[in-house]
Amino acid sequence: MNSSVDKVSPDIAFALDVGVAGDTPGMSHKDGYSKLGGGPLLGFYDSSMIPHLNLRDFVIDIAKEHNIPYQTDIMPGGGTDAGKFHMAHNGVPSMVVSVAARYIHSHVSVVSRDDLDLTVQLLVELVKRLDEETVNHIKGMNRRK
Repeated sequence: MNSSVDKVSPDIAFALDVGVAGDTPGMSHKDGYSKLGGGPLLGFYDSSMIPHLNLRDFVIDIAKEHNIPYQTDIMPGGGTDAGKFHMAHNGVPSMVVSVAARYIHSHVSVVSRDDLDLTVQLLVELVKRLDEETVNHIKGMNRRK
């Protein structure tokens, strides 16, 4: 495979990406529900993976604890690097954290600065809490006190 997941051998993996903003002019609501200014997109499903449930719940709990608004993303087509991460080694709890974007895969993509800032805030709070005990709990290796 020779990817970053092979080189690093992570305990937890986050794929950072953009998601299709459903409020893009000319799109219908059935094409996407996320919107600019709604906070980070948490990937609940794509064609390559479903996030690890303990990790998903941990991310949601941290967002709520810090009053970080978030959106959920369901992407039946396509995928992200998390699709490779979660299959590596004996399985790596993985999740996609994205920012809603208009006109993705073009040279004129548009995102909300607030969404970028909130996504960074969420990721910082997540990393601050990922100590050995928490990682082992997410992986199902121990019970939290």
